[in-house]
Amino acid sequence: MGGVWRIKACYAALSKQFQGKIMVNLKCSVCVVLLTISTFLFLAACEPAQNLHHRENENSNLQEHFSFNQLAAIDQGTDNIEAVYGWLDSNTILYSKKAEMEEWPQLMAWNLKSNEHTILYQPSAPISSVSISPSKAYILVSTPLEEKIQSSILRANGELVYSVALPAYEITYEWNMYKDGVLFLSNFSKDWSYNSYIVNVNEQTIDMIDQLQPFAQWDSENGMMFLDWKKDQQTLTAPLVRKELDCEESESIMLDVVHFKKMKQTLMTIQPQTENLNRATYTFFDEQNKPITSFSVPYVNSYSDWKIPSYDFNEEKGDFFTFIPSKPMYSNQNEAVFTLITFNWKTGKKEKILQDIKSKSLSCSPDGNFCLYGYQLENIIDMQHKKVKPLFKLKQ
Repeated sequence: MGGVWRIKACYAALSKQFQGKIMVNLKCSVCVVLLTISTFLFLAACEPAQNLHHRENENSNLQEHFSFNQLAAIDQGTDNIEAVYGWLDSNTILYSKKAEMEEWPQLMAWNLKSNEHTILYQPSAPISSVSISPSKAYILVSTPLEEKIQSSILRANGELVYSVALPAYEITYEWNMYKDGVLFLSNFSKDWSYNSYIVNVNEQTIDMIDQLQPFAQWDSENGMMFLDWKKDQQTLTAPLVRKELDCEESESIMLDVVHFKKMKQTLMTIQPQTENLNRATYTFFDEQNKPITSFSVPYVNSYSDWKIPSYDFNEEKGDFFTFIPSKPMYSNQNEAVFTLITFNWKTGKKEKILQDIKSKSLSCSPDGNFCLYGYQLENIIDMQHKKVKPLFKLKQ
């Protein structure tokens, strides 16, 4: 997460300097057993597991979770933990550690319920970044090579599916939520010029595309949204634009957007308030881009650009998790204190979870009951009971 924000900051700064030149399937089988015993009728449906971590049915009330109170932090002195990357399912997290006999850290899965640790992947170079697909079916692992970055795409059980190496200083990527195994990837040179590609894991292809900003997000199987920063303008906001990949024309969605996040059926935008320049408004829209609800917060400003506090969401429940400051801030965000809140865009309900904490990276479980938190996601938060504890004692 930190690498992406760093790229965006450098891209934005260089864009201003040069005036914008840089800018499963789940094969669901339903078995129905009809038994007639006297007057009783029973119907049973079953859904097979997809992979090693058997992603649970998130709607099932029978799914048991791990015990938060029994979790104990693992000491890096014995396991040499490198980083935590997120959730493979509501009980399993992905992390890396340096084994004694290996040159580079291994990619590991930790089932918090069974306390089992499984080796998923042993890269042949140090890991620079890891991304889990929205479906949790794929894992992208980036490793640096000589003047290149290799992107290896694995299944959730660690099986290598596809790998591509591109000349790059940094890369960014965005998974397609509408078509599993497809992602938008941009590779940056040292001068922050870039090329963009569509990677199809299933077809094992990579195709270069034009006419898109490097931080576009998927809006459909073949369409993307992006902030259209103009070459001749130096502003903190930009129009939000939508474009089909096979079409030359683009469509303007709204003006004066600082930041946006496109979910599968929901769009979230952050815009400055015209009547109060010290506040920003988070607005949530439905599939037709009609507003559902919104809330406003004091904004964090470093004089030259906006600082967006970390956030995550559970679209099924309509929960948005983020950090909000108690007052407008113009200093370093890392020195400020925040309140972690949940906001439900379906009901408009806002709830405080933790107060007087730092805005660090946040990754929440698919069911929304727990969140990983920290600069390296080394802590875990019980969102229902509003408690936080360390998972790992990471290297300093």
